[in-house]
Amino acid sequence: MRRKWLAVLCLLAVAVLLTGCNGQQDSGTQTFTEVTQYLGPTNTATPVVTASASNDSSVFSNNPYVVDNTATDSDAGFTASDALGEEDNQDTGVYDDTTVVYGQADADATVYPYAGSSPIPLLPIDAPSPTPRAALSFTYVAYNVPSLGLSFEGPAGWVANASVDGIYTLTEPEQQMKDNQLGIVTLSASPVTANYSETELATEIKSRLNNISATNFVEWKPSYTATRYLMGSKGVYANYSGKLADGTEVGGRLHAVTIDKVLYCIEITYPYGFKDDYLNIFSQVRETITRTGT
Repeated sequence: MRRKWLAVLCLLAVAVLLTGCNGQQDSGTQTFTEVTQYLGPTNTATPVVTASASNDSSVFSNNPYVVDNTATDSDAGFTASDALGEEDNQDTGVYDDTTVVYGQADADATVYPYAGSSPIPLLPIDAPSPTPRAALSFTYVAYNVPSLGLSFEGPAGWVANASVDGIYTLTEPEQQMKDNQLGIVTLSASPVTANYSETELATEIKSRLNNISATNFVEWKPSYTATRYLMGSKGVYANYSGKLADGTEVGGRLHAVTIDKVLYCIEITYPYGFKDDYLNIFSQVRETITRTGT
């Protein structure tokens, strides 16, 4: 009897031991399942990146601000200097009485950096602003020139000279000189065989510009010619600017017209830094000039 009870107890002990092992295995499986769920599924397929057959897939490939010297089209060999050249805004046409625009992009000039991808130039925020200059004031008086058969209003106190036949000049006093250049108004009158056409007047203006450019200028910028009435007849005029060998910057304007077979020309020369002030003198002369012999 005792042996039977011992056998039963042994079987019960084995059963208890097996039950404990199964409980531990179930607990381990549950822990692993929870960790797997926390990390997410492990059987997700790895994405495959397929390279584009085109070389234009880069976000930089269509950047309009990148100069590509390897281009095979008409832009081949395009350089940064060429890009600056496209900024050339030179406009030498004359559109009104006082304005002629000169401008030329300089490929060697400082190129300011851009902010981000938009071409916004960053200028120094602490750059000083130029101090506005007060406009010059002139008092006008009447001048009578019998040798030319003309009268006009010009600046008071300027020095008159009629020593050359057919030419009359008014020169600014030396003590009033600005930027190493005096203001000079020149009037001329010469007989011609017939009244000039607009084309002939333009040719005359260009010829006079060429003569002026040959007088010690190292830089020279003439404008196109334009038409404007002078003494009631249609004339032609042009502007110029330039730099002399000593660095003096000079500006000027010429206006020519023919009336009754006489070629009349008004010219002004001035320090370029005071362009607007002296062109006001020119306007006063042009608006008041009359022929006295008629």
